[in-house]
Amino acid sequence: MKKVRPGAGAPGLGRETLLYGLSTLVSGLVMLAFLPFMSARLDAAEAGEVGTLRIIAEVLAGVMVLGLPVGIVRMWQTEGASKRALVARASMGCAFAGLAAGLLCAAFGRQIGSLLNLSLAYGILHAFLLGLGAAFVQVALSFHRADGRPVSYFLIQASRGLASLALLPLLLMAGAGGVESFLMARWIPALLAAAAALLLAFRFAPGSRGGAAGLFRYSLPLMPAGLALLILSSADMIMLRAMAPDLSESGYYEWASSACMALTPLTIGFGMAWHRQIFALKGVPGGLAKLGRQSLVFVVVLEAAAMLLALFSREAVSLVGGAEYAGAARVLPILAGSSALYGIYLVAQTGPLLEGRTWLVALTTVLGAAGNLAFNYRLIPQYGASGAALATLGTNLFMSASLFWAGRGGFPVSAPAVVMIMAVPSAMGPLSTLPLPWRAGAAFLWTLGSALLCRSLLLAEKDDEPGNA
Repeated sequence: MKKVRPGAGAPGLGRETLLYGLSTLVSGLVMLAFLPFMSARLDAAEAGEVGTLRIIAEVLAGVMVLGLPVGIVRMWQTEGASKRALVARASMGCAFAGLAAGLLCAAFGRQIGSLLNLSLAYGILHAFLLGLGAAFVQVALSFHRADGRPVSYFLIQASRGLASLALLPLLLMAGAGGVESFLMARWIPALLAAAAALLLAFRFAPGSRGGAAGLFRYSLPLMPAGLALLILSSADMIMLRAMAPDLSESGYYEWASSACMALTPLTIGFGMAWHRQIFALKGVPGGLAKLGRQSLVFVVVLEAAAMLLALFSREAVSLVGGAEYAGAARVLPILAGSSALYGIYLVAQTGPLLEGRTWLVALTTVLGAAGNLAFNYRLIPQYGASGAALATLGTNLFMSASLFWAGRGGFPVSAPAVVMIMAVPSAMGPLSTLPLPWRAGAAFLWTLGSALLCRSLLLAEKDDEPGNA
């Protein structure tokens, strides 16, 4: 593996996180911009159907992506590997997986639609096309991440998001069905963005000799982890549609999930920059300490943002969703905490990834998914969308704690610090029930404390740079 000196050639984590976050911010803003259309053109049951098909698409994308993004980033920095061969092999693998997924959808689409009470006749086809586009976007843009091209990544993702936002009202005005319009506005730009990203990757990838052996050996064990994560996100909606006495509960959950997309730029942006950073600093003197400070800054900022969303969830739902989606106010704070715990889960994977034990990430995530199904089965009949959100919160808590403990050999962590950073997201639901003056005071104090802690960590990081010792 190629090694670099901290402060000299290490990837700029802050810069890359910012650019990746900005690209994801466009997607998040698009999702937020969809909310008024959703509130005006769909009832809660139809919004739940859109969410169900979106989740099916995510599951299909999790299969078709084959765990490749992390493996691509790792192999791009491996001496002797042909980057152009890597592009070709990853693209072909994704294409074959897409063919298999398409055949399965054609064979079982009617049965799935009947089971989930879907009204759109070709809903599974739309879900497949959205999943195919999402999978190819992930794989194609992984080459841009691996080569340190956050600007091209941003331009492609921004174009995709803006195209979705422009396409939705056009489809609605053209007379397409509401559910169908929301899906087409996502998968058409996704496929176009994937094609553009792959063409650019073939152009900047050197045509050096060598192969890409070992790509699937490293990546495939991550596929169960990706699928398990999708089960975590999809089981809630699917089980709500199948088990909740009121289909509106699925609509409340979809609305709250869309609102939590405001946190996605931070979590996804960091995760994309983080993989390149940890592989570049592996084995470098002082590298683990640098990674520890950087990850703590990320967690503090993420929890502050999630806390603000949770504390003012009632006002946000009332302002944007109106009376039709008032039930989302009890779900949003819990999902905000779950989103923060997902960001912590990204950090917790560091030890196993550095040690090459990708199977451990898969095992922990699969166990978490199994627990999530059990929690949903018990909680949804009693608490509806709130029960589904609590199941996700508990599962993310389990996975983060387990991976921190299991990977402590490769990425040592302080147990008291881990307990503290995971306790905060768990308390966001109860804190959101306080009167407004109390919530406003808590938001101010927490934001101030987070800013001071981040400043202290960043100053320590600067002091440890070469030449400042």
